[in-house]
Amino acid sequence: LKAASETGRPVLLVSAPFAAGTTGPAWFQSVISQAMDAVPDADATSMLDCGTMAGYAMASLRQGIKHIRFEGVTFDKIANIAEQLNASVTSERPDSLDLYALELQGKQLSVACRNWLLDLD
Repeated sequence: LKAASETGRPVLLVSAPFAAGTTGPAWFQSVISQAMDAVPDADATSMLDCGTMAGYAMASLRQGIKHIRFEGVTFDKIANIAEQLNASVTSERPDSLDLYALELQGKQLSVACRNWLLDLD
């Protein structure tokens, strides 16, 4: 978020694939909230990946998460419910910068984030 704030570029914080089933919606929402509180001037939104599990998608929407990724067979039903809650659902996983992989490679995350946001890579 610091790189987004410094560059003035919007950022979408995307969870790890299927994170709704591993970390859970409440944990994800708490982490995102703390991050956004730490850098309040960043133009940021977040998306929780629910994979193919309708139950995780529903739990995420009930938790108040406004953007989820869901690719289950009940996509249309989940999308309808999300719309009623002023939330959005997509089946596509957006391009993203995998900070965990970069960290394992010993990359400087702040530089990687800045370059990603400025489309310098």
